[in-house]
Amino acid sequence: MCKPHFTLYFIDIVGACNLRCPSCPVGNFQSNDFVNQSRPKGFMQLSLFEDILDKIKREDNEHEYVVIGVYNWGEPLLHPEYPKFIDAIKSRGFYAEVSTNLNVKKVKDVVSFAPHKLIISLSGYHREVYAKTHSNGDANLMVSNLYKLRYYMDKLKQNFAVEISYHLYEHNVGEDLERMMCIANDLGFHFSSELTLLMPLEKNFKYLRGEQLSELEQKLISLMLIKPEEQLKLAQPYKNTSCSLLNWKTINFDGSMATCCAVYDYEYNITNNFLKVSHTELEERKRNSSLCKRCMVQGLHALATYTARDELDKLINERLQKFGSKIIRDASHARHYSFDFH
Repeated sequence: MCKPHFTLYFIDIVGACNLRCPSCPVGNFQSNDFVNQSRPKGFMQLSLFEDILDKIKREDNEHEYVVIGVYNWGEPLLHPEYPKFIDAIKSRGFYAEVSTNLNVKKVKDVVSFAPHKLIISLSGYHREVYAKTHSNGDANLMVSNLYKLRYYMDKLKQNFAVEISYHLYEHNVGEDLERMMCIANDLGFHFSSELTLLMPLEKNFKYLRGEQLSELEQKLISLMLIKPEEQLKLAQPYKNTSCSLLNWKTINFDGSMATCCAVYDYEYNITNNFLKVSHTELEERKRNSSLCKRCMVQGLHALATYTARDELDKLINERLQKFGSKIIRDASHARHYSFDFH
């Protein structure tokens, strides 16, 4: 019997970010959004990270490949010991994945200690476009770093997968989208486009309850290519489908574990210490989570997992055309894994 292809562990090695994007809870969560206390911030200790990896290696034998993504809501390249985390992943035979906004200075270090895959999250080419949805970010720095990334990869003879992940909004699907696709092509990087969701999961519950939204939340929704009510309508036929996120794990910088990667508030952690709870018990807690059941009853999981793929792609392309894009989104724009460890 063949093992399932792969599983993914999101491990936030940094509990903070240098940007304040409105579609991310780091940028949109207010103090009154938390059920009890605010989410802590900090850096993961390398020793804790290694203990977590060793536990995964001992207990998770169900999959052909284990992907360790050193990110979720935080910016991993801010960690002063970042290279050691990549080495720790590789030395255990796991696949190392990094997602970054690339608003950093040490591009050479990123290449020198190469992950298997590097994802760059962005939402524009021009500064005024990019700044609307990657708040506090510098588009010029980001674009410059893309070219530096290619330069150092060639100079240091490092060959790893690089993906430019473009977040789609109403305001950025014209010239900006075309420019970033051209840059990706020129540099030999894979280009993917992502439908922006209202994140985290808690914000969706608030929206569905009809609660008053903050000015920031209203502004974000006004920019979204497909509005939350449209996304939810498309998801309804898939309410009874399974959720692939159940097979993925999300570990915070302090070693606690969240219900899933779409949740932000520590109120919804399933354990305060990943190391002290068995793999089997953690699986059981996830599947019995009241939050998880609430999400699936409303079909929200079908959005996060892109289950309604055909319908969403059709509507995305209609909106791209409406807002002046010459691009057609197809299967080549999707995220993929090749598991090339060389």
